Amino acid sequence: MPAPDAETTDESTSKSFTERLGVERRPLLKALGVGASIPFVSGVTVASGEESDAQDSAEAAQEIEPMIDPVFGHPMKEAENVPDILGPDHEVELHRDFPEDIQNPDHPSFFHFEPTGLRVDSGDIVQFTFTSPNHTITAYHPGHGFQRRVPEEVPAFSSPLVQKDGAWLYQFMHEGLYDLYCGVHSVLGMVMRIVVGDFSEEDVPDYADTFEAEPPLFAPVSEQFLEHELEATSEQNENVDWTWLTAPQVLKTDALDPMRIQEAGTVSFETVADELGVAFDPEDGE
Repeated sequence: MPAPDAETTDESTSKSFTERLGVERRPLLKALGVGASIPFVSGVTVASGEESDAQDSAEAAQEIEPMIDPVFGHPMKEAENVPDILGPDHEVELHRDFPEDIQNPDHPSFFHFEPTGLRVDSGDIVQFTFTSPNHTITAYHPGHGFQRRVPEEVPAFSSPLVQKDGAWLYQFMHEGLYDLYCGVHSVLGMVMRIVVGDFSEEDVPDYADTFEAEPPLFAPVSEQFLEHELEATSEQNENVDWTWLTAPQVLKTDALDPMRIQEAGTVSFETVADELGVAFDPEDGE
């Protein structure tokens, strides 16, 4: 190990951690005796041959905290600079797109995840790329004041607000169903569903009546509730129509049925929008 005040070369700082070790991420995990479902770690404990074997290395690796924090994830200012060591297995983009509505050109834009439905394996890393600013990726969880819509073992995780062209990485370790929302735009229907691993239809949680609970116990709330709140705000809003999609509308679509996501692998927002009768122009979005 160099002295604390030793100078570092460009070569030493530009190489990823695994490059400096001379191995790649997944081969290193295999060499440690752990599967892809075990997160890569922020440190490595090396022992002499007399003191450890492959099993000891695997146990030591599991005891070290993962590089990707299970609550805060891993934010990046620039998506293009995600280190190879994290090796994302999937990418989800956060979009703002504009509607195709000739009769109402002032119709508000749509905020959505692309894809809106995704199936991953346990241990996979997902990169969320911010094509527009002011979004979060947040779990429906009692820790956030909402009904739990992630597996029981999963903490109340959330990304920070990441700048445009930035990214946030999260490793989905526990199998099950994950309903996620943008903390800024969930009321505008910016939600998504991730299926981790394989499970049967009997294992799918039943959320049927929770959207219409009185009073609403958590977001997403119903379109009827939003219209009521608008009317209560001002007499000018009497008999208004809520013009955005709502989170219940999106999550209740057949397109985002967990079994369909599991079979398809990905479900685009366009598929969801088509089912809801919404036309938009993704080419003009941000």
